[in-house]
Amino acid sequence: MYNNIFEIIKKTAALFSVLYLIIGNSVNPVIPPFVPEDYIVVPKEAETMTLIENGASDYVIVCSKTQGDSEYTAALKLQHYLEEISGVRLPIVSDLDTVRDKEIIVGKTNREGEEFVLDRSDFHNEDVNVFTLGKKIIIAGAERRGTLYGVYAFLEKALGCRWYAHDLIYLPESSCVKVPLNLGITEKPLLEYRETDWISPKDIEYSLANRLNGNTYRPLSDENGGFMGYVGGFCHTFTTSICPASEYFDAHPEYFALHENKRTPNQLCLTNPEVLDIVIAQVRTILQNDPDAIVSLTQHDNQDYCECASCKAIDDYEGSHAGTMLTFVNKVADAIKDDFPDAAIDTFAYQYTRTPPKHIRPRDNVIVRLCSIECCFAHALSDPDCEQNIQFYEDLKKWSEISNRLYVWDYTTNYAHFAGPFPNFHVIQANMQLFVENNVVGVYEEGNYTASNSDAEFAEYRAYLLSRLLWDPYCDLQKESDGFLREYYGDAWQYIREYIRITCAKTGLNGKHMTIYRSMSDRSVLTLTKNEIKYIDELWATAKSLAENEVIYENVERSELSWRYWKGCNKAEEFSRTENFLGWKDENSRLYEDFKRLGITQLREGRLMKDNVTDFTGTPDDWR
Repeated sequence: MYNNIFEIIKKTAALFSVLYLIIGNSVNPVIPPFVPEDYIVVPKEAETMTLIENGASDYVIVCSKTQGDSEYTAALKLQHYLEEISGVRLPIVSDLDTVRDKEIIVGKTNREGEEFVLDRSDFHNEDVNVFTLGKKIIIAGAERRGTLYGVYAFLEKALGCRWYAHDLIYLPESSCVKVPLNLGITEKPLLEYRETDWISPKDIEYSLANRLNGNTYRPLSDENGGFMGYVGGFCHTFTTSICPASEYFDAHPEYFALHENKRTPNQLCLTNPEVLDIVIAQVRTILQNDPDAIVSLTQHDNQDYCECASCKAIDDYEGSHAGTMLTFVNKVADAIKDDFPDAAIDTFAYQYTRTPPKHIRPRDNVIVRLCSIECCFAHALSDPDCEQNIQFYEDLKKWSEISNRLYVWDYTTNYAHFAGPFPNFHVIQANMQLFVENNVVGVYEEGNYTASNSDAEFAEYRAYLLSRLLWDPYCDLQKESDGFLREYYGDAWQYIREYIRITCAKTGLNGKHMTIYRSMSDRSVLTLTKNEIKYIDELWATAKSLAENEVIYENVERSELSWRYWKGCNKAEEFSRTENFLGWKDENSRLYEDFKRLGITQLREGRLMKDNVTDFTGTPDDWR
């Protein structure tokens, strides 16, 4: 299988170019060969043991924990999903009960050390170890989240289950459940922190199944394994929650940045000793209830950094505004490390602080979050021919050399056009691998965090692929992609896959760069010939004709909105003022009404779609 999800693009681009020449004005889509459903591995009869057969089972689930503990939750999840698959509810028993021949042992029990030995010395919070021993199945892992993740790993790899979306779970229903006789699953995540947004990742069950462990978008209680995340604010905290401008600016403007000879409430003066005292006290207060959490000390979304003599001297010496930032953050980290040894202080390498400093280094309890906001997402971040990404890659390598805990804040949508295509699927695996190969230990894949009311493209598909990559950057993403497309789009899936293939192949061409605020009419987003546009139209038409029920039809229709939006912004095909002289306004009106019918109320960041639009003489981006 392909290591990169769309390695197939490189291998078939030349073939499809020839096919376009051959078909000329023909619009009959050329579809790749059908890919069989091989993501469920059914082992040979001689290599299996039977858990459940014909509505009965001799197996019990053994757990030593009680209600409220994550390992007991793991046992409950296993019981629930096995019943959903087979109709049989296996009893959960204490490890104090009599030992049986047929047991599924979940978590740390008294069976360990007597019946088998498990080296837990190397377990971290989330490590997974699932194996068979005779007729027994052992689902083990680190006690915080590892055992819980082990249950999902067992359901996935032994039984073929998938959690594609909060409302789309694939369970292979069967009265007979068998697993490999010599089952062995070990998983050790490369990233300690894994987070994305979109729609389904805000659902607790989805996030557990796909191993998202942040707390920004969903509460993860102790019974669900707790969280790896932030308290006191996730980002842009300096003058909001840490040293609030609303509380201090009027009386103490000197606490805040001197920018262009004027004090501004938008950033802090990081060399003011009173500011340091305020921040240390606030961090201590925040950590009282969550002593092992992360506290974010981060700049705001502006360029109003402090230019006072003291700040400027440090920044000049370090060759970067990261100089004052790290100097300040290190002092806070030093002040709290003895009382809160498991806590971490987080800061940004973002915009004016992205360049690594020449001399100062982050303390061991400091996390640096490197942000890729300026980058091109049509090309891999390591692409030496992409001038937009070269400096970021250099910064990544330098930060990786000086930081013990480096995180990345990455971006996966167009914030000026939530409804438009953002064809980056061919680079997301290469980028994730680049991160872990440069010592990154945490990643936040920011997407359309308002997608629940602005999903006009591939929100659930993106979220699923990103979640899989966050857990395993080297997973078989092509297989995961095909599995999702089959279940979400039904018989139309191959036509959707072909649309994704061609748009990924047609983005960022001729030296163009697709950034996260790019106009839909910019050719960096898509460069398409008239024949290619017609070809894509036929893909969508065929996909809709193949939808076997209303749910799948709406999934196809919703994803097509982004294509229609792009055509409308580019006045193409039915939106053309010349080719559809009498009807293009009606097409605009139909698109607008379809947005509203499908619950799309926001087309860009920070602003709702205009309500009650009656003038359709412009383009759809006028409705933002």
